[in-house]
Amino acid sequence: MDKERLEQGEGVLKEMGFRVKYEPSILESFRYLAGDDRRRGEEVNRAFADPEIRAIFCARGGYGSARTLAFIDEDLIKQNPKIFVGYSDITSFLLYLYKRCSLVTFHGPMVTIDLYKSPTDKTRASLLAALTSSEGTDFEPVKIDPVNLKVLRKGCAEGTLLGGCLSILIHSLGTCYEPDLQDKILFLEDIDEPPYRIDRMLTHLKNAGKLQRVAAIVFGEMKRCHPSAEEGFLLEEVLSEVLQDIQVPILFGFPSGHTSVDNLTLPIGVKARVDGDQGQLIILESGVV
Repeated sequence: MDKERLEQGEGVLKEMGFRVKYEPSILESFRYLAGDDRRRGEEVNRAFADPEIRAIFCARGGYGSARTLAFIDEDLIKQNPKIFVGYSDITSFLLYLYKRCSLVTFHGPMVTIDLYKSPTDKTRASLLAALTSSEGTDFEPVKIDPVNLKVLRKGCAEGTLLGGCLSILIHSLGTCYEPDLQDKILFLEDIDEPPYRIDRMLTHLKNAGKLQRVAAIVFGEMKRCHPSAEEGFLLEEVLSEVLQDIQVPILFGFPSGHTSVDNLTLPIGVKARVDGDQGQLIILESGVV
């Protein structure tokens, strides 16, 4: 963990109106991990149990989230539901908290990866809107129509928004937090995975029977997953070909997670609509109470 980035990210959170609290052990390390698995898992439990804490922002991704899940207290979390924000390797937590604890989570910016470097106005506004939007009749559907969003297959569909980092979701298969994707709007994004690996992971999801009953698919920016100009094809062409037998609306280029500029926050576990004719993702429910 980079202490300077952590302090800069803390400053941005304070500028946005949040009070910040974290344990000094956040700076520990062990090999390629942020410290001992049990310590990290119990730290998450303490954060959920602490009545002063209203939201948990992950400092960064990398690798190691799945190793801590064995130490998570599900009953404690169910009794103390809170906002939980992160992406990338944190997808393990997002899927786990949704499946095991029925908790809406947020696929959004992390402290030492995104927030420390003065996030864009759109990133800030999206984060605040997702975390403070009202519930019930006061909630207005939110149309998220980013620049360069492409329609790979037209059509309209509604369902519960679920997903995250593609390579992490793949590794949830066969676990206690493997998602049920039936009638879901599936959001998938990743970074530094060449097209053949994207092809392989999507093919694996199909062969596992996970894509045949989704309501729609929305891809992220897929940062640094695109072929070079010399290769003579587009990633979008690969996706369309691999998914040609999945007859649902498909959008491409949504800026959440690993992105180049804006990192928009998506509530995971709420009702949403994909308008594949207009190229829009519309959030129909608030993610907070």
